[in-house]
Amino acid sequence: MPENKSDLDRELGDLKKEIIESRNLVIKTDNLLKNLHAELKAVGKRQEEFEKRRIVSSATAYVLFALLAGAAAVLISNARVASAAADKERDQKTIEQLSKTIAEARAAEAARKAAAGQAFEVYRQMTQLPGDERLKGVEAYARMEMTHVSPLEKQALKDRAEALREEIGQAAFERGKQAFRRADMDGTIQELTRFMAMNPRPEDAGDASFFLGCAYHQQRKFEQAAQYLSAFVTADKKSRNRDYAMLLLSQAYEQTGALQKAADVAREAIATYPNSEYQSQLRARLGAAKRAINAAGGNPAPQPAAAAGAAQ
Repeated sequence: MPENKSDLDRELGDLKKEIIESRNLVIKTDNLLKNLHAELKAVGKRQEEFEKRRIVSSATAYVLFALLAGAAAVLISNARVASAAADKERDQKTIEQLSKTIAEARAAEAARKAAAGQAFEVYRQMTQLPGDERLKGVEAYARMEMTHVSPLEKQALKDRAEALREEIGQAAFERGKQAFRRADMDGTIQELTRFMAMNPRPEDAGDASFFLGCAYHQQRKFEQAAQYLSAFVTADKKSRNRDYAMLLLSQAYEQTGALQKAADVAREAIATYPNSEYQSQLRARLGAAKRAINAAGGNPAPQPAAAAGAAQ
């Protein structure tokens, strides 16, 4: 019995000890649970704060993104509007340029058609009109604006005008010479003046100038005579009629008051043609010119008409 009691006490002591340890363990566990609960609450609170911050950050990020997206959209829209405006302005300029080019092309085409019609009419006048009336076509050709005339039309008109000038001009030249031989000075002046208006060859123009100068001299129109005789004497220095032309020119200068010119022409003719049949007449002209110069005081000023004839 005492041994059993001792074992029981020992077991009770052990049991009590275990109970105390269990109680302590429970207290410790409870404390741990309390601490864990507190930590969990702290973690939960931090999590809530984090969630709030995350929501705020997300909202801010969304707002910033929306603002940035809006600003980018505005910038892109403005850029597109500016580009569209530039494209529109460029397109308008292109349209205006094309319209101007088309208008210029239409105007050029209209001008070309008008020029072609005018060229046809001029060519018709030079080919279909009777006789000397064809000169109307030559005169119209001289007045034509050739900018819009095609090269083929230009060449055709030029060839025809030259041929017509040659044909009608030579006819007028021959009629003028025949009129001179008949002593028809009016006819000579009329025909050869028409001939000179046709831009003849230099050699024919020289002969025509001689006949015109003689004709005007016969009519005592000394200003015109001096003009044509001076041109003949200057242009053709090998003509067999040059000494006679210089005799008439000296007299024409004397009659128009260009005494020094009259003396110079007579002196040159005397020196150039010592065997001329007009030597005596040339010397007489020289003497008359010298006497007139001496009578005028040695240095006479030419009259305006003489100066105009000399200039020609």
